[in-house]
Amino acid sequence: MKFTKVGAIALSALIVSGCAAQRDLAEGGFDYLEVEDRGQLVVPEGLNMPAQRAQYRLPQLSAEQETGSIGAAVSVRSPRQVLTLAPGSRTEDGISETRLAFDSVEGISDLPAWVWSGVESIVGSMGAEIVVNEPESRIVTARFEQEHYTVTRPGFLNRLRRIRDTYTSMQTIEVAMQSAPHRRSTVIDARVTDISWYVNGREMSRQDTPVMLQRDLEAGVLNRVSSHLNTNYSADRMADARRGVEIREAETPDGFAAIAFESSFNVAWGLMPSILENIGFILDDFNQSEGILYTAYEPEGKRGFFKRLAFWRSRDGGPLPLRAGTEVEFNVDERDGVVYILANIDDQPVSAEQISAWMPAFVEAFRVQTEE
Repeated sequence: MKFTKVGAIALSALIVSGCAAQRDLAEGGFDYLEVEDRGQLVVPEGLNMPAQRAQYRLPQLSAEQETGSIGAAVSVRSPRQVLTLAPGSRTEDGISETRLAFDSVEGISDLPAWVWSGVESIVGSMGAEIVVNEPESRIVTARFEQEHYTVTRPGFLNRLRRIRDTYTSMQTIEVAMQSAPHRRSTVIDARVTDISWYVNGREMSRQDTPVMLQRDLEAGVLNRVSSHLNTNYSADRMADARRGVEIREAETPDGFAAIAFESSFNVAWGLMPSILENIGFILDDFNQSEGILYTAYEPEGKRGFFKRLAFWRSRDGGPLPLRAGTEVEFNVDERDGVVYILANIDDQPVSAEQISAWMPAFVEAFRVQTEE
């Protein structure tokens, strides 16, 4: 009896998980597609047509929407938006849905060259042949394939065998760039053309091609460029901020023992996870708004179930005079350009003697991070 119940539960979970996987396309009954269009309501003479409420009024469809997907072929994903991830980036309302503008920011001496380097890097990483590359002006790819997502194929046996349908597209991408003569602002536009939509390698009709596919592809290119520029900018700024920084023992204005260095909270917050990892701490959780890192000292790596049972093994070792498994809470606090790193064990501040014993390991880990 127990086996039957367990089997039924597992079977139900499998069916539910299979249904939940289809989040890209519409599901359910589509009987409404067979309803005959009977035209406008005819009001007999002498009667008045009641005013229709706005919430029940059907929107007018564009020509593209009229020939768009219907039924199970309808994509339920929301249209992709252009994201202003890179510093100095902005969208321009009313001009183009797939245009991204940039203004000069601190640390970037040549804005157009910086933005164009991101465009070349992203377009080059998409696996497409570049047929036109006019620096800081225009880049065009040959037609290439791009996978979008996979969906579990309907049917119990298909779910059991984990058979999935693959949705891909073929397209050409062009990114154009225009810069102001003073080179302190620039704009990039993405244009995707010659689009075809495929399911398992079979080309679909225009009616079964997602209506917003072109916009999604164009916004996707711009978002990848913006994200790439943001990552590089943050990394470069972090590297500049870390150069020449020295770590030392200190005492906070409140009288607590701490590790300190001249920097900003953002730089310290970016450095600490790697520093702690190099020393032997494992980051369990964090709260950036309060500047707290929750860690456990595990110089031999996180202990699994069987390691925890091995009580006969020594739990000492590692670069710190600290018992393995000890939970330590690190607080990052910036005051007047000085960052203080405070440590607490069992809600008690670590003493100045303990900080002194930890310093050689922290200095070495800090040196490695700031010199990379």
